[in-house]
Amino acid sequence: MSDEPTPSAPPDAPHVKTVLKLASSMQRFAMVAAFAVSVVALVLSVVLRGTSGLVGSLLGVAIGLVLGFIGTAVMRGTARATPGGVMIGAMGSFALKFVLLLVFLLVFRGTTLFDAKTFAFSLLAVTVAWIAGEVVGFLKAKVPAVDV
Repeated sequence: MSDEPTPSAPPDAPHVKTVLKLASSMQRFAMVAAFAVSVVALVLSVVLRGTSGLVGSLLGVAIGLVLGFIGTAVMRGTARATPGGVMIGAMGSFALKFVLLLVFLLVFRGTTLFDAKTFAFSLLAVTVAWIAGEVVGFLKAKVPAVDV
C-alpha cells in the first residue's frame, strides 16, 4: 500500500447540474400530467368504444409514456457531455421517437386488433400532456438561463 492519494474524478462542468435538475423537474411534472390524462383516456375509451377501445387506448397511452420517458432519459444520459452533446442527444432522441412511432404505425396499419381512433386520441392526449408537463417543469425548476 502506498500513501499516494487516489485520483478523484474531475468536477462536473457547470451545465451538468442544471441539465440534471431540469430533467428531474420536467419528468416529474410530465408524469403527473400524463398519468392524469391517461386515466381519463382509458375510461373514455372503454365507455365509448368498449374492449377494442380499451386496447387501443392502452397501446396509445403506453407508447406515449415510453416516448416521453425517452426524452428525459436521454437528457440524464447526456448531461455530462458538452452542451452541444446534450443538444445532439435531444435531437437524436426526437428522431428515434419519430422512427419508433412510424414503424409501429406501419406494422399495425389497417389492423382490427384495436380501435385506431382511441389509439390515436389517447396517444395525442398523453403526448400533449407530457409536453405541457415538461414545459411547466422547466419553468418551475428556476435554473439560470446561462451557465457561466
